[in-house]
Amino acid sequence: MEQRVVVTGMGLICGQAMSAPALFERIKTLQSSVRVHPGLAAYGVANAACSYVDEAVLAGLAARYGAVASRCGPPALLALHAADQAVANAGLDLATVVRKGLFAACNKQSMEAEDLLVLAQHLDPHTDTLNLDLYLELERHDPLAYFHKRQDMGALALAERYGFDDVVMTPGDACAAGGISIGTAYRYIASGELDVALAGAAETMCNYMPMLSFSVLGALAPQGLVNPGEISRPFDKARSGFVMGDGSAFLVLESEAHARARGAVILGYISGFAKQTEAWRITSSPRDGSDYARCMQAAIRDAGLALDDIDHINAHGTSTEQNDSCESLAIKKLFAERTAKIPVTSNKSAIGHSLAASGAIEAAMSILSLQHQLLLPTLNYQEPDDDTADIQVVRQATPAPLRHVLSNSFGFGGENSALVLSAA
Repeated sequence: MEQRVVVTGMGLICGQAMSAPALFERIKTLQSSVRVHPGLAAYGVANAACSYVDEAVLAGLAARYGAVASRCGPPALLALHAADQAVANAGLDLATVVRKGLFAACNKQSMEAEDLLVLAQHLDPHTDTLNLDLYLELERHDPLAYFHKRQDMGALALAERYGFDDVVMTPGDACAAGGISIGTAYRYIASGELDVALAGAAETMCNYMPMLSFSVLGALAPQGLVNPGEISRPFDKARSGFVMGDGSAFLVLESEAHARARGAVILGYISGFAKQTEAWRITSSPRDGSDYARCMQAAIRDAGLALDDIDHINAHGTSTEQNDSCESLAIKKLFAERTAKIPVTSNKSAIGHSLAASGAIEAAMSILSLQHQLLLPTLNYQEPDDDTADIQVVRQATPAPLRHVLSNSFGFGGENSALVLSAA
């Protein structure tokens, strides 16, 4: 018998917000977390605007978590902070739970600029060879530095902290990983295999190599004479690319029976999930939105709902020309004449794109929208283009009766996911 899955705790950290309610309030009041990163600007990055977590905040987390921090690296620090918040918010002692699972998404971390500069000193430009022997002989090395780059370090830290020793997963499905993490946890609980799950993601993308890589791909917004907070403009005719973000969000999921037996406060429900893979291109999807539409429809079907039951869409909404067009066409294809009546928002307009973490952060914002019966705005939206026309993009915080929210995450490599979240 399928178990209903509830959300009983949430935790979050991202640029300029240390909790889910703090971020909700910022977006509600049209405050962007995007600003110029001084370190990236010093390296000469063309557009150093991003939604980064301050060094002082990371230092504070490192001090709080001590020895764990020294071997785990920044993504794990954010994961520890968000997960601790979620568990405390749920009022749950995980040590007393036997059938529990951990789902902590993260993508492969890249080398910091400082590491690359040192390594480059041992490159012979005439022969295109790298003298690694000399590098290892002359340079000082942190023996744990490699482990800071491993995507499973956050999961390891959380598994040790809370005693997860059975189901532990680290989805690495690009920009869809956070949604897939939550959706996979939902599947385990709905099927009766687990009673409780800690599910979410962490990512620190506001550093040199990710900025360079996505700039080369043409996905990042180019340098412009605009306020940093005005760069990310999903669905807008003038959109030119996304900005990077750091962040982490975790949810505590439980079977409804388990939550009610312990008297937990139910924040919302995970009602449906779909995860699908395209076989199209590594960096794009079919232009007509057909695969996005198929994924959204599968999630709604999994929730046992009809298209008319969806009251709001928390879009992937990256602010790239192709993704926003593709998602807009998918919404039109799926919802047809209802399209203009379904309010759509993109949280990335305020916090940038934190890849794996984005889906988890957006799930948390969706739960809060359901709790407050309030639509969050999409910052910087002014005018649609031909593809995004007829999409009802929310511009101001707006009260609305909300029962079910569809939250989309579409990643590189054709990794697509959608969650249906429902009011308690």
